[in-house]
Parts: sequence; C-alpha cells; structure tokens
Amino acid sequence: MDIRTPHHPDFLRDGGETGALIRHYDWASTPIGAISDWPQSLRTTVGLMLRSPIPMVLLWGGHGVMIYNDPYSVFAAGRHPRLLGSNVLEGWPEVADFNAHVMKVGMAGGTLSFRDQELTLYRKGVPEQVWMNLDYSPVIDESGQPGGVLAIVVETTDRITMEAALRDSETRLRGVLDGMGESLALMDRDFRIIDMNAEALRLEGRPRQEVIGKTHWEAHPDADPALGEMFRQAMATGTPVQMKHRYAWPHGRVSWIAMHAYPVGEGLAVFYGDVTEQVEAEERLRESEERLRLMADAVPQIVWVTDAEGKTEFFNRQWFEYTGATEKPDSATQVASDFVHSDDQAATMHAFEDARRNQSIFEVEHRIRSKAGEYRWFLVRAEPYCDPRTGEIVRWFGVSIDIHDRRIAEEHQQLLINELNHRVKNTLATVQSVASQTLRNANSTAQAKEALEARLFALSRAHDVLTRENWESADLYDIVEQAVAPYSSRGEDRLHLEGARVRVPPRMALALAMALQELATNAVKYGALSNEAGVIRIAWGVQQGESGPRLHLKWEESGGPTVRSPLRRGFGSRLIERSLSQDLDGTAQIVFPATGVVCIVDAPLT
Repeated sequence: MDIRTPHHPDFLRDGGETGALIRHYDWASTPIGAISDWPQSLRTTVGLMLRSPIPMVLLWGGHGVMIYNDPYSVFAAGRHPRLLGSNVLEGWPEVADFNAHVMKVGMAGGTLSFRDQELTLYRKGVPEQVWMNLDYSPVIDESGQPGGVLAIVVETTDRITMEAALRDSETRLRGVLDGMGESLALMDRDFRIIDMNAEALRLEGRPRQEVIGKTHWEAHPDADPALGEMFRQAMATGTPVQMKHRYAWPHGRVSWIAMHAYPVGEGLAVFYGDVTEQVEAEERLRESEERLRLMADAVPQIVWVTDAEGKTEFFNRQWFEYTGATEKPDSATQVASDFVHSDDQAATMHAFEDARRNQSIFEVEHRIRSKAGEYRWFLVRAEPYCDPRTGEIVRWFGVSIDIHDRRIAEEHQQLLINELNHRVKNTLATVQSVASQTLRNANSTAQAKEALEARLFALSRAHDVLTRENWESADLYDIVEQAVAPYSSRGEDRLHLEGARVRVPPRMALALAMALQELATNAVKYGALSNEAGVIRIAWGVQQGESGPRLHLKWEESGGPTVRSPLRRGFGSRLIERSLSQDLDGTAQIVFPATGVVCIVDAPLT
C-alpha cells in the first residue's frame, strides 16, 4: 500500500467537525450504504456542502437520510449529532408532514423556496417558534434521476423577532405620540415634513396628505419668516431653538403658537402648541397688574406684596418717596434690617413668623426711617392669600399706614389721663374724708352744712396748692414699689429696690412717681426690660446737706441692649428734668453709658 495514500476519502477533507463525524459514522447500517459504495454524485454534493458557510442538509435517497455541515449542526442545536444518518421524517417528527412534502416534490425533480417560513421545532427539548428561509433542490445521481434533495436552511428568527419588536415599538411610539397633548412634526434635512402626530394634524385642521411630504414653506406659506430662520438656525448649529409667534392658519383661524425645534439626526423634531388662551390671559394679567399699580400708587400710604416666605414682589410709589430707596428690598428681613428702627426689628419679625405659622393677619407697629433719616411710626397690616386647593399661603398683601402723629398724641393724652386720674382719686379721697369728719363732729344739721361748705371751700383753695405740690406726702419705698410693680413678672428677679423708709413731701412723691414711671416705660421699650437678661437697680438714701436733709436716688440699668445716646431729648427726658429739677429745686441727670441708662436724682426733702 502506498503510504502517501490518505486514509480517508478526499471529499471529506476540510469538512470540519461534522466531516469527521461523517467519516467515522457507520453508514453501512443505513439505506445509503458504506461510504466506499457512495456514488460520485453523493460524494461531490457532500464535499461541496461541508465546505459551505451556509447551513445545508442533504436528504439522500427515498428515505431522506440526513447528511449536513457544521453550520447546520448549530441550527440543529440539541438534536446534533443524533440527526446525522437519521431519516428526516423521524429526525424532525414535529414537521414530518412539511418534510414529506419537500421529499415528494424534490424527488420528483421539483424545487421549493420559502421565505420566513414559520415552524415549531423542538431543538432543545421545548417547543420553539422559528422562522427560516428554505431552498430545496434535487440532486441528480448517475442515473440521471434525483438521488436526493439538497436543502439550504437560513434561520431568520432573530430578524423576524427584531422586526416584530420594532413594529410593536413603533406602534407603542405612535400611540404615545398620538396621545400627546402637544403637537409634533418631524422634518428631514430639507425641512420636508415627513410625519406628524394626531394632535398636530388636529391643530392643522386639514387632511394629512395636504401637509406630509411638503416643506415647511410649502405647507405654511403665511408663517412668520422668522420661524423658517429659526429652523435653519437649529439645523446649522445643532442646538434647540424656540419661538412664540402669531399664525393665521389656511382655514382662517388665527392663533398664537409656541414652537420648540430640536435637532434629531439630520432633521428636526418640532414640538408646538396653541397658546392663544395663555397669551390672551397674560395680556389680561398685564393690564390688570398695570391697573393695580396705578391704584396702589394713588393710595396715600405704603402698599406692598410679598410671596409666602416674605420675598418682596411689589412696593408702590409711596415707599420709594418716603424712604428714598431706588430699588425695592429683596425681602421682609431686609426691610426690617435696613429701614425699621433697631428697637422694633425683633418684634416685627416675630409677629411676621407668628402670622406665617398660624396663617393669620400680620399686624405690628414699628418705626420706619425716612429719606431724611428720621423715624416715624407706622401701623403695618397684611392679609395672607391662600391657595384654594392646598390651603397654603401664596402671598401677603400689606399696607403700612403712617400713624406717627396719632401715636404721639395718644401717648401724650394717656399721660395726661393717668395724671388726671391720680389727682381725681386723691381729691375724691380727700373730699370723702372732709365730709366724714364734718358730719361726725357736727352738733346739728345746720352746723354740719355750714362747716362742710367752709371746709370744701378750703379744700378748693388747697386743691390749687396740692395741684402744684403733688397732693400729699408718702413713703418713698411705697412710691418706688408701686411705680415699678407693673413691670415685675412672677418668678423673675430683675428689679432690685434698696433704701430706707423715707417720707417725702407731696410734690416730691408725685414727681418721683412720674419719673420712675417714665424710666420703667423706656426700659421696657428700649432698655434693660426689653430682653430677658436685663436688670434694674433703684437705690436711695438721705444725706445731710448744708440746708438740711437731701434725698439721693439712683436708677441704674444693666444687661439690656447696648445703649446709644439719643440725638435729641424726648418728652420723657424733659418730663423727668422738669419734675425733678424744676419742681423739686434739685438736680436730675440722665446719662447713657453703653451698659445701660443711669438717672441720678438729688433734691431737698423739706
């Protein structure tokens, strides 16, 4: 035997894995016999098939014995290699009828071709729905008759599945696009309209064929030229653009259209919608706001509007004329810090926070600095406007009313009323005492009448004196204690009284009471009692002077806000100086160190 002779048939050379299986298969047990007995037509066909990159299977003989290549083995999946050498009707029993028809046509010399043929196969033990392109041709043997059928099998399942998924996706996308409340049109690179959603066609108000396929300018010849330039800009720069324009539709309707164009691939996606109602509402709102501004500017008080958090939105002309500001402040906090008197800032913001928290009316009285640098009292009142759906505050509408003159008049009036009330009560007490003593000591009615009239005339004359000399003497400790009692809170130790029991004359009693009242009031407003940490010490004593005993009293505040000397003398300071210096023939000194107000009184007791 020639050692150069190959030990396997030449036609199986380079047949891959399946070629090796064919070489070692016991073909003698099959109807087509051993390989050595195969006719040349079978050998040639198998050799051609094994070297093909396309899945191919040869169904040889009347029994359709299966011989295939490596690509077909991949298609056969779990049935490979059992299919090799088997009867095609038995190898694929689930499609036996289909293959029987193939064998009948092919062995009769006919050909068959199927595109995307749908079949159900059990390649992996479970049913699979597959699609294939199938081409069947007869193989002519040495007798000139069909010896078998050659099948080219190309599975298209992935493509069919993908196309179905794509169709489903397109259907869903079309459903989404047609369900949009906004119009959408797609344009190609030549600005030709290639598609529109249902809302766009509804807005167009004309058949699809009158729009699709036309350029923007052909479909909308009356559109604003700036719109076409906007499309060109978006295409040239690759950046989105937008525009709101007025458009007269071909059917005569006029609308305001809001347009957004986005570059997509080589074309444009144009979203647009009818905003006529919005534009008209905005115009009505602008007119309404202008009317409101004119009305607000006509009001002789400060009118303002903020959002829910206090960010300012509007101030009328009176604000700028009074404060001299050229720009509106950003917020209520800035108003308080830049324009409200420092002593009123905390109370103002506290009242605003309370109103926000309780959704109630915001009301406070505070002093606002004018452009001349002076402070005037204003009554500030604001109503919250709440969202009817959520109940949350949306805005505050407020007014600041100048009450400076009224407040000063009220304070002066209250001072006079308090002084008059005190004097009337003392007068009534004196009258009661005179009447009681007169009636008790009289011997007869006539005598009582005569005595009472005389004493009342005397009281009348004494009243003038008491008015000038402040009624009657009193214990100084009681005077001080009663004067500051309204400002002492239970549980606090902020008022410290130090001094002996000293009787003071009527004029001094009233003068000191009035002075202490004024000092305590100022301490509550601006001094040691305006916070939670301040204290007041009131100390007094009697010292012997050259002309007799003198009262020395000192009012001293500490722990309160930092004190600054006032630019001008207020009514309170003048009252203290008048009562203590002039009426008592003594001295009264009020100083303003940073630690707290100090008032020192020195006056004779006689």
